[in-house]
Amino acid sequence: MLPWLRCLLFGIAAGCAAASRAQAPVALDADQQQWLQSHTQTLRRGADPGWPPFEFRDETGVYAGMCQDYSDLVASRIGIDIEIIPGLDWKTILERMRSRDLDVISCLVKTPERSSFMAFSKPYTTLPAVIYTRTDYPYVGRLRDLHGRRVTTIRGYAITEFLKKEYPGIDLVECDSPLECMRAVAVGQADAFVGTLVVGVYHVRKYNLANLKVAAPAEVPPLELRFGVRKDWEPLTGIINRALATITHEEHTDIQRRWVTVEYAPVIDYSLVWKVGGTLSLLLLITGTWIVQVRRQKQALQLSESRLIRQRDELEKLTQDLEAYGERVARELEMARETQIVLLPDVQTVEEIYRLHGLHVDSRFQPSSELGGDFWGLRSLDAARVAVMAVDFSGHGINAALNTFRLHALLDSDRQHAEDPAALLQHLNRRIAPLLPTGQYATMFYGVIDTAHDIITYAGGATPSPLVFLPGRDEPMIGSGIGYPIGMFDDSTWENLQLPFPPGATLLLYSDAVTEGKMKNGERLEEAGLVRVVTACLQEAPREHLVQGLTARLDGLLAQPLEDDLTIVSTTRLATPAGHAAGPDSG
Repeated sequence: MLPWLRCLLFGIAAGCAAASRAQAPVALDADQQQWLQSHTQTLRRGADPGWPPFEFRDETGVYAGMCQDYSDLVASRIGIDIEIIPGLDWKTILERMRSRDLDVISCLVKTPERSSFMAFSKPYTTLPAVIYTRTDYPYVGRLRDLHGRRVTTIRGYAITEFLKKEYPGIDLVECDSPLECMRAVAVGQADAFVGTLVVGVYHVRKYNLANLKVAAPAEVPPLELRFGVRKDWEPLTGIINRALATITHEEHTDIQRRWVTVEYAPVIDYSLVWKVGGTLSLLLLITGTWIVQVRRQKQALQLSESRLIRQRDELEKLTQDLEAYGERVARELEMARETQIVLLPDVQTVEEIYRLHGLHVDSRFQPSSELGGDFWGLRSLDAARVAVMAVDFSGHGINAALNTFRLHALLDSDRQHAEDPAALLQHLNRRIAPLLPTGQYATMFYGVIDTAHDIITYAGGATPSPLVFLPGRDEPMIGSGIGYPIGMFDDSTWENLQLPFPPGATLLLYSDAVTEGKMKNGERLEEAGLVRVVTACLQEAPREHLVQGLTARLDGLLAQPLEDDLTIVSTTRLATPAGHAAGPDSG
C-alpha cells in the first residue's frame, strides 16, 4: 500500500475527532469568565467596507469576507455578540479605536503605532505582499527599483506605514481603496501598486484589469492578520486567543477556499483505488469502531464494573494497533525520503559532466526533519552545452514528495525544450499545473551552460537569485530569479536571461533554506549575508572546494534541525581541459 494513502486515511480519523471537538465552547479560566461577565456582551466592531475578499459590503449591503467568517467563529466560541458599526472608512475606524468608541477590529496588521492604543491577538493567517505594474512596464525586481516612481498604496494600511519609513525615495500616492490604487496604475496615472497578492488578484479578475501583472514580491515584514482590541480591554485578547486556538485546520481551509479560489482539474488514479479498496475498507472499519467506542465512554458510569474493564481492554488493544500503524507509516516515509535522494545526480553522472565538458560540480543536499520537495539535476545536451536545474516544491510531507516525482518524470520525458529554458518552464507549467492541488507550486531554476560561447542562458520561477563568480573576482554577478512559480497559473510565461560564464567562472545555486532559514541568533542570513560568506570562502580556498567551505560555515550559522530542505550546487568551469585537472568531488 502506498505511503501517501495510508497517511491520508490516518488523517481522516484524526480529522473526524478534531471536527467533533471544534464545536465545543471555549474553556476559560476564572479571571476570564469574570472579565466577560463584568463587561458588555455586545462588542462594537469596525470593518473596512472596501477590502475584498477580506472585508467588504456585498451587493445587498451586508458585510462579508474572510475576516467576517473569523469574527463569527470567535463570537460563537466565546458566546458573545460582535456588532458591526456601519458606514465607517478605515481612517475613521482607527480614530474611533483610539478614542474607545469601538471595541474590536477583526482584521488588521500589528504595527508599533497601532500598539500605542490597541492590544492584539495572535495571528490567524499571513498574507504575501507583491508589486503590481502594467504588463508593458519596464522590469521591476524589488522595492528599491521603484525609487523616484509614483507608487499607489492604501491610506492608513500597515504597508503604507512601512514604505514611508523604509523607502522615503518612493513617491507614494495614497488611495482610499485597492480598486482606486490599481485603476490608477492601469490607466497610467501611477507606475506601480504595492499590496497583498490575494486582494490584487481578486480585483484583477473582478474588474478585468487585464493589463496589470505581478512584477515581484515586496520585501515588507510579514502581514499577519490579527484581532485588535482597545488598549484598556487587553484581557480580551487572551480570550480571543483561546477561541482562535479551537479553530481546526479544516475550518481554516474552508474559509480560505470560500474566498480565495483557484480552479484545477484533479487527476484520479482509479487503478490505485481498486488495488487498495480492501485495505481501505478495513481501515475505515477500525476508525469507525474507535469513534463508536469513544462515544460509548460517555455512558460508562451507567454500566457495570465488568463492562467498564472490558471496554478499557478493547480500547487499549485498539491504541496498540494504531501505534503499530504509526510506526509503519514512519518507516515508509523514511523509504520515500531515500527514494527522493535517489533522484539526485549520482557520482557517475557528475564525473561524466566533468570529463565531457570540463565542469566541476559539487553539491550539498540536507533534508529537513520533514519529508520535503527539493531536488537538483544535470543533463548533457550536446558537446558544448550542459543543463543544470534546481527545484523546491512548496510545503512538506507526502504531497511535496509526490509532486517532486511528478516533475522529475516530466523533465525526463521532455527533450524537445531542453535547450530553451523559458520554453521548458512554460511547457512544464502547462503539464503539471492541472495536477497540483490548490496552493501547491514549485520554484525552479533552469540554465544552459554554453562552453562554446562562454555564457549561461537561464530562466527562473520565483527562485533565489543565482550567483556567478567570474575568474579573479570574489564579488558575484547576481542574476534574477523573479518569475511566476511553476504550477501556480496555467498560462504563465517566462523569459530567457543571460550571464557570462568564461573558463574559471563559478555558478552557485541554493535553496531558500540558506537565506530564509533562521540562524542561531534568531535572524535570517538573507542574500547579502550569503554573498559575504561565499566571498570569505573563495578567499580562503580554491573554487573547487567552495561547497565544502560554505557547508562548514553554514553548519555554524544555521539553527538545527532545519525547517526546510537545504540544497547547494556549485558548478565551476575549469580553466584547463578536464583531462589535465583534478577530478570532481564525489562527496
